[in-house]
Amino acid sequence: MAGKLIPITSFKLAPEVGRKVYKVDLKQLGLMDYGELESGELGACTNNKMELFYNNEPMVLARHPNILGDGMWQWMQIENVVNSSAFTFNCSKADWGDVSTLWLHGYWKYDWADNYVHVLQYDASSCTVHLDPKTPVLYELTKGARFYALNLLHFLDSPFEYYIDRKAAMLYFFPATLLETGPAYLSVGQYIVNGTGVSHVVIQNLNMYFSRSTAIEMHDVDSVQLSGFEVANHGATSVLLYGSNSQVYNLVIAGNGCGGLHVSGGDQKLLTRGNNTVSGCNLSRWSRWKRTYQPGLSWGGVGNTYTKNEISNGPHSGILGGGNDCTFTYNLLSTLCYEATDSGGFYTGRSWIDRGNVIAHNVFKSIRATENVVLGAKSVQAIYLDDQMSGYDIYNNTFIDCFCGSFIGGGRRNKIHENMYINCSTDVHIDNRGMNWQNANCKPGGMFDQQLQSVNYQQPPWSTHYPELVNIFKDHPCIPVYNEVENNVYCNADGKFIDATSQDTQKWMDTVKNNTENCHHNDRQ
Repeated sequence: MAGKLIPITSFKLAPEVGRKVYKVDLKQLGLMDYGELESGELGACTNNKMELFYNNEPMVLARHPNILGDGMWQWMQIENVVNSSAFTFNCSKADWGDVSTLWLHGYWKYDWADNYVHVLQYDASSCTVHLDPKTPVLYELTKGARFYALNLLHFLDSPFEYYIDRKAAMLYFFPATLLETGPAYLSVGQYIVNGTGVSHVVIQNLNMYFSRSTAIEMHDVDSVQLSGFEVANHGATSVLLYGSNSQVYNLVIAGNGCGGLHVSGGDQKLLTRGNNTVSGCNLSRWSRWKRTYQPGLSWGGVGNTYTKNEISNGPHSGILGGGNDCTFTYNLLSTLCYEATDSGGFYTGRSWIDRGNVIAHNVFKSIRATENVVLGAKSVQAIYLDDQMSGYDIYNNTFIDCFCGSFIGGGRRNKIHENMYINCSTDVHIDNRGMNWQNANCKPGGMFDQQLQSVNYQQPPWSTHYPELVNIFKDHPCIPVYNEVENNVYCNADGKFIDATSQDTQKWMDTVKNNTENCHHNDRQ
């Protein structure tokens, strides 16, 4: 455990703040390092800040507007953009007092990219915010963008909220129940297990909680086994494991500020297999701090297996990564991408060398944007092969209540077969973005050519393992050719099976056949 227990006797009522608010003198507990909030670029989730956990649950840094009782996040919106670092919003002319510690967390341009920005000045009379140029927004300020404010004592007005006054060394807390009902911990340590070059080590039945960063981070490992315990409530991620011949199974992972776990290994250039396995893990309620590009399961490398995991309740992707010859089987992915647009329950993209992967026998359920996304269409996909991702085999999966089941974004040689689609808005999508707005990437000298050159694709082992790549620039490189969509079954109340026309798929040399509508079935759940 990387947290420090706060004795119940350390909590004192703080009527000067609120009737149900308590305070703790951190200096009296010997705590002097409280860390700092950080901005975070796209996909970056660096954390070194003290957090409060009560009754084995993460508490909420004081914010406005509050999180609703059902867990739904509330947001404010930009009304007018003044300039690149200032905007107005409907603040109801509320005076928030000293705003020197005030931060904003928002989706500033796209509903798939969030970060934090520090506030230099807030004028309540005009509802104008001026941002710190040291913490710029991702992309640009956009009218209608959603955000909330946090890290002010003024906002401490709702159960589960806390605030740390770093100057006064004081913790303030608004508990939802009597303090005696559960222990309170503050995150102190960065890691619990941190090692490099470890081999033949087994960690079993050892629960781990409350680190500021990642609980278990291990590099260059061989034959490591993690099994049968809970790794929950960490500032960053529960497990980062890089190496080979290792197993991670039957872990319970929840409540992380960033992602759930990452396991990868193998050499892509040599196509050496990592032979790692992630099995039987339960991953839920991650991304409470950084909302996007922090998946429940992150993956990479060559020849790894991810099977029989349950991945649920994430605002963005459930599985995200890239690599070769990896398998994803018998996983359950549910209630994902609910706060985002242009995202995937299983997401990967922008590569011709990440190929040979198999997605089979999985269930995808309720992959839809259900919150008030405002900066784009509510387009999220159960399986998202983005930006010409190619060479995937997708079969015998079940898609239930998804916006789109299987999405081929301009890629080639993907197989989608023997799947079942139930009440999805669109079952299969194929487009030809390589022939228009993304044309530069698939031309000689473009991004994909550079990737291919980096692995010597016309020489063994690549030329023998993936012979279809050897002469790819002589084989309709920018056309989504040779995709196969066959023998799928679907039942849609108001959707459609495929949104590409038969004329287009024939022109692209894709095969679409033997897909049948059948609403008399047993759900594969």
